[in-house]
Amino acid sequence: DCCKPSCAWSGKAAVSGPVRTCGSNQQVISDPNTKSGCDGGTAFTCANNQPWAVSNSLAYGFAAVKLSGYTESNWCCQCYQLTFTSGPASGKVMIIQATNTGGDLGSNHFDILMPGGGVGLFNGCNAQYGSWNGGAQYGG
Repeated sequence: DCCKPSCAWSGKAAVSGPVRTCGSNQQVISDPNTKSGCDGGTAFTCANNQPWAVSNSLAYGFAAVKLSGYTESNWCCQCYQLTFTSGPASGKVMIIQATNTGGDLGSNHFDILMPGGGVGLFNGCNAQYGSWNGGAQYGG
């Protein structure tokens, strides 16, 4: 959704540093308290927060996460191994880092961040890029 990831705020989790954010010029913003671009500020998701493959069966990426019985302080910045069980990716593995959450996510939900995958509840992409056609709301 291009907004500042929720795990980018200081104090969200017991980590040495929160998730990095970028300005509309893709320069890293050093202040974790910079207001989100979705709220009129200048902090957005960095464009390099996209999945990458290391082999035919393993990829790394980032995701918005919501886990039943836990809070953001438990899952922010944590890594999880996901194994796809159906479709063309069946049997393949993705290691994701939880960088965001969402009030519109279901329980035990991993929403993988990927270019062109559309946006969820919020859309900060127009503010970040000036214009944007990266997919429909709730699905590429």
